[in-house]
Amino acid sequence: MCWDRVPHSQIQIWLVIFMMIWLINLSVLQVLIRTGPRTDWHASRVLGVASLDGIAWGLSAWLLMGYNALLDPWLAAVLCGVGAVNAPAYITYIRAYRVQIASIWVVALIASALHPERSHVLDGIVGLSVFYALIVFHMHSIAQRVLEGIRLQVANATLAEQLNAALQVVEHDAATDMLTGQANRRALDLLLKQQMNLASKGRRTFSLLMLDIDHFKQINDVHGHGVGDDTLRAFVSRVRVHLRQGDVCTRYGGEEFVIVLPGTTLKTAIEVAERLRLSIAESDLLTEPPVKVTVSIGVAEYVAGQTIEQLLKMADEAMYAAKQGGRNQIRVSAN
Repeated sequence: MCWDRVPHSQIQIWLVIFMMIWLINLSVLQVLIRTGPRTDWHASRVLGVASLDGIAWGLSAWLLMGYNALLDPWLAAVLCGVGAVNAPAYITYIRAYRVQIASIWVVALIASALHPERSHVLDGIVGLSVFYALIVFHMHSIAQRVLEGIRLQVANATLAEQLNAALQVVEHDAATDMLTGQANRRALDLLLKQQMNLASKGRRTFSLLMLDIDHFKQINDVHGHGVGDDTLRAFVSRVRVHLRQGDVCTRYGGEEFVIVLPGTTLKTAIEVAERLRLSIAESDLLTEPPVKVTVSIGVAEYVAGQTIEQLLKMADEAMYAAKQGGRNQIRVSAN
C-alpha cells in the first residue's frame, strides 16, 4: 500500500481508525433501519454518520500524505473520488453530504497546517478544495431536481391510489344493490359467466336458487314502502346465515333474489333451499311492526351448453310453479 512510501505504522493506524468508524456507523445505520421512517429522529444520526465518515477519509491526508511528491496527488485524487462516489448516496439529504465533505476538507486542512514541512500536502489540499467547492455547488441543484422528481412521483402515486380507490367504489356501487347490499343483476351475469366457464372446463357444476317473497305487495300496501325495504334487508340477513362463504346472493328485481351455489349439485341445492324456506317461515322478520313472510323457491342445476338466459328461465319457471302450487314451497326445474 502507498508504494511503500509511507511508514507501515501510519497505514496501520489509519486502517484501525477507519474500521472502527465504519463499525460505529454500521451499527448506527442498523438502529435507524429498525426504528423505521422517523425522519425527525434520524436527521442528527445521519449527520453524525456523515461526519465520522468524512473524518475517517480526511485522516488519510493527515496520516498518509507528505511522504512522496508523486503519491500525494494520487491520495488527493482518491479523496476527490470519495466525494464523487458518496454524492448519490446523500442525494436526498444534501445537508449530510455537505457535512461529510466539510469533515474531509477540515481534517485535511488541519493536517497541512500541523505539518508545514510536508510541502506536497498543501498542493493536494488546494486541488481538493477546488474540486469539493465545484461538486458541492453542482450537487445542490441536482439534489433539488431529484427531490422535486421524488415529490412528483409520490404525488402521482397518491393520486393513483385515490383514483384506484374511487374506481373500486364505483365498480362496487355498479355491481351492488344499494338497498340490500347484495350483488345486482350486472354482477349476477358476470358471476354466471365465470361459473359456466369453469363448468365447461369440467372442473365443477353449480346450481341456482330463485327466491320470491310471497305476497310482498301486501306488506307495502299495509305498512308502507319503508317497512317493505326493512323487510327486504331482514330477508337478506336471514338468508345469508344459511349460505356458505362462496355462495352469492343477488337481488334479481323487486322481491326476487337469485342465489348462486358454486360446486353444488341439484340434490344439495334442494337441501339448501329447504333450509332457507323453513328458516324464513319459522319466525318474524321484523318485530315492529311484526312482519312474517314465506318464500317460494325454484331450483335449477346448470347443464353444459346452456346460456345464462336459459338457466335463469329454468329457475324462474320452477319458482313460478312453486307460486302456482300454493307458495311457501320449493320446486325443481326439469332439465
